[in-house]
Amino acid sequence: MQFTEPMKGRLRRHLLDRGHILATLLSEVLAAKPRAVLSATSLEAGKPGMRPEEKVRYALDQIERQRELLEVDDDRFGCCEMCGVELGDSAISEMPWADRCQAHAAR
Repeated sequence: MQFTEPMKGRLRRHLLDRGHILATLLSEVLAAKPRAVLSATSLEAGKPGMRPEEKVRYALDQIERQRELLEVDDDRFGCCEMCGVELGDSAISEMPWADRCQAHAAR
């Protein structure tokens, strides 16, 4: 998918904001704050059975991968990593860290 520079700027900002939120959550999880552990447990990122800390780190890695794809104008940004289908402008605008379509989101 190709994006205009203003759109790329908004996507970058959204990715940075989400990364900041997750970095804060990670520090709170590492400090064993109960509310943070509960929040991390509810993250959709990662695989079943992952500890809260692992889920947050996985989500941060996912954001970094998407940011790198966006920065180098890689056509894989905005597409499902499983099947290659475009996720759509509205989905990417809402969640630029998304890397899977609805059909593959649960995998």
